[in-house]
Amino acid sequence: MSFKLSQTSLSRLHGVNDKLIEMIQSAISKSPIDFGIPKDGGLRTSEDQYQLFLNGVSKCDGTNKKSYHQSGNAFDVYAWHKGKASWDKVHLALIAGVILAESKSMGLNIRWGGTFGSDSYHGWDFGHFEII
Repeated sequence: MSFKLSQTSLSRLHGVNDKLIEMIQSAISKSPIDFGIPKDGGLRTSEDQYQLFLNGVSKCDGTNKKSYHQSGNAFDVYAWHKGKASWDKVHLALIAGVILAESKSMGLNIRWGGTFGSDSYHGWDFGHFEII
């Protein structure tokens, strides 16, 4: 089965680096698990980033500590499993494998949040990807 991004997920990528969007669209067609882009999974304003910081969702406050999302150089995904969004680490790791392989084949240097580590500045973030 070949998956593709929904119109909602595509709209949530508005303002994200075009190379990342191209890579995501190719990766989802090869993924064993369907996935999508969450509401705040694409480009973020400083205000959006600050609100996520206040809500405890991000360690970046949008001003002193900026997120790659603010420059359009990051995106988040969720797995779509059994008719609903899943943040299961196994699902996200399977998706990450495809995204990382696809980014490598396209010559993009991508960092996955699943490799950040619990003690790092960012902490574990299995649905997060950024171009570096």
